[in-house]
Amino acid sequence: MNKKYLTLIFTGITILISTFLWDKILLPYDTQNQIYGEYSSNQYNPNNDTLRFLLFISFPLLVFLVSYLIFYKENTFSVNYVLFNKDVIEKNNKANFTSIIILFAIGLLVELLTLDFHKFSQNIDYVHDGMLLTPSSNAYFLNKFWLSSYIERGLFAQFRPILLWNLFGIKSIGLAHISSLILLFFNKFLLVILCLKISQHLPLGNPIRKIYFLFLSILSVSLVSYYDLSSFPERSFLFLLFFIIFESSFYNNKFYFYSFLLGLFSIISMLWFIDIGAYINVLLLIILIYFLVRKEIKKFSSTLCGVILGWFFFIIIAPTNEFNEFINITLSVYANVDYYNGLIYPTPFLSGDSRSTRALLLIIVSGILTILITFNKKYKLSHENRMLFIFLFIASILTFKTALSRSDTPHIKVAVGFNLFLIYSIILYILSSLIERKEKIILKINKFLNIFKKKYVNLLMIFLLLNVFILKNNIRDIKNLPNSVKNIKNLATYENNKYLNYDYIELINYYKNLVKNQSCIQTLTNEAAVPYLMDKPVCTQFYFMYPLGHKNLQKKFIQQLETSKPKIILYNSEITTWDFSSKHAKHLFDYINQNYSFHSKFKYWTFYKIN
Repeated sequence: MNKKYLTLIFTGITILISTFLWDKILLPYDTQNQIYGEYSSNQYNPNNDTLRFLLFISFPLLVFLVSYLIFYKENTFSVNYVLFNKDVIEKNNKANFTSIIILFAIGLLVELLTLDFHKFSQNIDYVHDGMLLTPSSNAYFLNKFWLSSYIERGLFAQFRPILLWNLFGIKSIGLAHISSLILLFFNKFLLVILCLKISQHLPLGNPIRKIYFLFLSILSVSLVSYYDLSSFPERSFLFLLFFIIFESSFYNNKFYFYSFLLGLFSIISMLWFIDIGAYINVLLLIILIYFLVRKEIKKFSSTLCGVILGWFFFIIIAPTNEFNEFINITLSVYANVDYYNGLIYPTPFLSGDSRSTRALLLIIVSGILTILITFNKKYKLSHENRMLFIFLFIASILTFKTALSRSDTPHIKVAVGFNLFLIYSIILYILSSLIERKEKIILKINKFLNIFKKKYVNLLMIFLLLNVFILKNNIRDIKNLPNSVKNIKNLATYENNKYLNYDYIELINYYKNLVKNQSCIQTLTNEAAVPYLMDKPVCTQFYFMYPLGHKNLQKKFIQQLETSKPKIILYNSEITTWDFSSKHAKHLFDYINQNYSFHSKFKYWTFYKIN
């Protein structure tokens, strides 16, 4: 039997074995944990999914790597060579990508300006939008951050509307939506820059490299959508920027500023989104170990210096009570989020859940492609090229924790962004390498590219790129371009009530009348946007009930209620908001039922008054 088939057969067998071992991994459940959720209902340890995932992807990839290195020994590099060699490959930077970058920038900007901004002024998501609006509103009123709200996502994640509110002097839902659109735009642009960074150093001829860059960029920006959930959502911005700096640190052996910048991402990422902060800090630890074992002491020292100085200046600048609360909240979220938010990851293949199985297989495919391109001698990559692909793969493993924590469609889609980018990058490079070996094809490509030296053809390229980015969605969107500034302004100034249905408009009016003499309000539902719509700060840090499973958090909530003593609270909502009820926060509701009593019911909402 051909040895190339043996490698695939062994890998397939290990995937099959890993599938049957999946349900065999069962760590004991912590019976002391009383946080209500799917894990507690099933007495399921959340670490099971992480261990199952690591086994499912590492076993097949390890078998593939070992068998590949054995069966193709003459054509592959050793592990030692890949990790530790310091051979310098002549850099091929002659190709000028400036004109293509400009075309992409124009295309992306026109795409942004031709959006149908009216679609972003529809009914709001009272949970997710509220997690952005209400913390920002609290900080706007109280001039505090972690002390004003329990920030379960991160500083920038939940306070970014304040930047635009202060800049334009308007406190609106529309500006919060615009902040998201701006981040998505930059995600697209950063993906193009990352594609450029990869393309510049590939051992390909200039014509092929330009075509590689063009197609990789087009595929990559398609992973970001303004209207639907993206594989690279808003939070991915910092991670993409991190990899651009990381790539630059590889190719600047005499200038270690990029390594220092890399270290600064330790604190910056923690102030961004705390999940991204966790992923980047783990990746930084691996990078530091990598620099150390390769005895690249200057890069190691510069990066570590960035880490230490970044945290030092944050500790000095941040008020002590805010810093302490930042640490307390972050550790609390890390410890508890899986318990109150987690969904058990389906068993691959056997569960019948194709979406979750497909995501796992994508990781294995991207891992196999990374091994092929890293160890095969015919792909004459520099050490820096190889390590960039390896670290992108490591990032794809880290970010999949998002899907392991909550295995629904949105979280799985977000978790596979780096996998898809890696698969696109490597497959296109393999195809480009094959094409470059065909001299006749190269001659035709050169002849084709020569026509782009003419100005009128450059204009045609711009038109084609605009088609790729804009007209693919709706050819009629181009009509929005002349009125883009007006449309953005309309979205920024759109009145809050226009986002609400009739029932919520009446609720807000009724609630405002009840608490007209109160300086703050308190809700016990997951309609996190309600305090923002009331235009009052929350009486406690807790505007969103879902994270309140841990007993210590409920005690903290009770202490703050005893201090603020809101006379009227929104006790219950019959409209489904993440199925929250008293069983999720037993101690809190015991306190409420002892100290508050029924006041009134308005449509779907029940109000309580202090005794």
